[in-house]
Amino acid sequence: MTNLKSFLSSTIGKKFLVAITGILFCLFLLFHLVNNLVIYTGEENFNYLVSSLEKIKPLIRLLEVVLLTILVVHISNSVYLSIQSRKSGNQTSLSSVKKPNAPLSSRTMLFTGSVLFIFIVVHLSTFWFNFQLTDDHDAYYNMVTNSAIGFGNIFITILYLVAMVILGFHLKHGFSSAIQTLGIKDTSIGKVVSTIGVIFWLFIPAGFFSIAFWFGILNGGS
Repeated sequence: MTNLKSFLSSTIGKKFLVAITGILFCLFLLFHLVNNLVIYTGEENFNYLVSSLEKIKPLIRLLEVVLLTILVVHISNSVYLSIQSRKSGNQTSLSSVKKPNAPLSSRTMLFTGSVLFIFIVVHLSTFWFNFQLTDDHDAYYNMVTNSAIGFGNIFITILYLVAMVILGFHLKHGFSSAIQTLGIKDTSIGKVVSTIGVIFWLFIPAGFFSIAFWFGILNGGS
């Protein structure tokens, strides 16, 4: 136990925590997107899906606590590593602002992470919070597609579109960094994981982007 605590307190241990929690959060995003894409099948199906989740609320609450823990561990360790990196003058994979040749996604990790944190707060204070308040199980679809807290609000729509582009940049470098941290970058497993990573950093943000664009822009919030 002492050795584990020492490892997790070390720089490499914190990088390991960032990598693992990042991957776990990506799995949640995949699950979340699959559920959200049901909105394309119509109002009745989407409302039924959300109301079905209400029936297993204790389990959902437990998963939310786990997800919050993952997020806190990821953010706190990322910020710590970034601060330590700046203090030492040695820019790590989390923030490479002193390496002009580093990919844009690498040089902006701290910035994109900060923007995504703000987005998460807004997302929870709009969709999630209002979903908890309503007793009308037929209102979920309209709350998302045609209300002031959803894509009926052009500012919310633009925020989502911008956030999903930023999410793509963040996940792209995050996956690359995680593979390197886990020591599988040059292995056959690493190449497979890197290929699968495209699903997470490209298709997941694109999926969420499409929902905001379709209902908020093309259909004018309807």
